[in-house]
Amino acid sequence: MDIICINGPINSGKSTVGRRLAGLLPGAAFVEGDDHGAPEDAGLDTIIATALERIEALIAAAAGARVTASPRGAEDPARLAAAAGRRGARLFVARLAPPMAVALADRGGRPLSKEERERIVEMYAEGYAGPAFSDIVLDNSTLTAGEAAGIIAEALAGWRTVDRGPAGR
Repeated sequence: MDIICINGPINSGKSTVGRRLAGLLPGAAFVEGDDHGAPEDAGLDTIIATALERIEALIAAAAGARVTASPRGAEDPARLAAAAGRRGARLFVARLAPPMAVALADRGGRPLSKEERERIVEMYAEGYAGPAFSDIVLDNSTLTAGEAAGIIAEALAGWRTVDRGPAGR
């Protein structure tokens, strides 16, 4: 069993690509990382902690592959890899990294708020579009969600052939 985490800044296409990817993988289920369950007025740290706890619980109960989409900081993949390891699974991290100008554009089904735009700029400064702790980094700015999901699925297939031990990265 594999846990596939789609990372990237706000508005990079994580949920859309994650749903498409789950549809390509037999028996996989998509988990929306933004459905964190934290109170509406919670701070960012609380939201992130609550989202991680929820994803860890879903990993623990997983019967098949899980695809999750959520922005993650540098320490979070290690935490999710440990949760996957406790389940006998491995963690694959795909990072969506469109140029910042693309992420700042109203490219989804809703316009971005001022706060979201400010956070996108912060996320790029913090390296959320960089290659750290990722198995694949993909500039998906000119790709459809299906094309991006297909590229990630191919990378995942190649990654699966490398022996990392029972729960290694």
